Amino acid sequence: MTTTVHHEKGHIEVGHTRDKKVPLKLYYEKTGNGPKKLLLIMGLNSPGSAWDTVVNHFAKNPEYTTVFFDNRGVGFSDAPKGLYSTSQMALDTLELLDGLGWTSNVHLAGVSMGGMISLELVLADTKRFSSLILTSTNAGRSPPQLVTISFLSRVILIKDPQLRMKLVVETLYPKTWLEKATPKESPFNTNRELVIDSLAKRFANTPVQPIHSNIAQSWAALFHHVNATRLAQIRASGLPTLVVTGTKDNFVRPSGSYHLAKELGCPLVVFEGSGHALPGEQTETYCRFIEELNTKGKDGIFELVAKNEV
Repeated sequence: MTTTVHHEKGHIEVGHTRDKKVPLKLYYEKTGNGPKKLLLIMGLNSPGSAWDTVVNHFAKNPEYTTVFFDNRGVGFSDAPKGLYSTSQMALDTLELLDGLGWTSNVHLAGVSMGGMISLELVLADTKRFSSLILTSTNAGRSPPQLVTISFLSRVILIKDPQLRMKLVVETLYPKTWLEKATPKESPFNTNRELVIDSLAKRFANTPVQPIHSNIAQSWAALFHHVNATRLAQIRASGLPTLVVTGTKDNFVRPSGSYHLAKELGCPLVVFEGSGHALPGEQTETYCRFIEELNTKGKDGIFELVAKNEV
């Protein structure tokens, strides 16, 4: 017997009282119809569909309803001109949640710039959220690595999709993982083949990001900052939080995750040998952390980490 998973997609207008010109339309997709609400926020210059492996995992769990969306300036969302900020995008997200009717008990996971937005989001409306996973991210004011600067300057200029995919893949994933064989049931021989196929489909089915919004999002990530006082507010709220990073993250320094975990007083999970795109590289373990945090709260995650079940 085949079970049909509920799926919907569309646009929600935000920014009616904030933007001087016209409201902004954000594209979203909702999967599942369970009582547990999971919001996924993607990172720099990437559409929400980059969460595909995580969405596919939770689509098999009837307890969950999962939502991802395209941040302003990417994918099927509007791309207004001007510079962006992570606090501005957090307000976009709150209004998107209002439009969805998600006003409480929202579980939140953000990766890279999505984690930066997530910090601003819980500061703007802490009581709306039930848990927080910060992935491959930081609190800001951390000098970007040379590879990050090189990537941002090159990817915006590369027109050849094959070369662009090669740059993205080799920046976000460690070479050792890319060359590993996939499971026997996979139609691909290596992780590299799998990731490139997924990326090719995403490129083919998603509008090309305008140069102005690529720069605007990069500006938001580079000038993001949540200081110690504001991090202490999140810690004091008691929100169950987990910080996750990989030792081979060449895009956002792992030291930023160590700082976050210390200031937030929460567990830190370090994936030895893993890169920046942990939700795609370590999908099953990553999703297990989401489930454990949502079910058992912070104590459950401390227990999981203490047992080295990672």
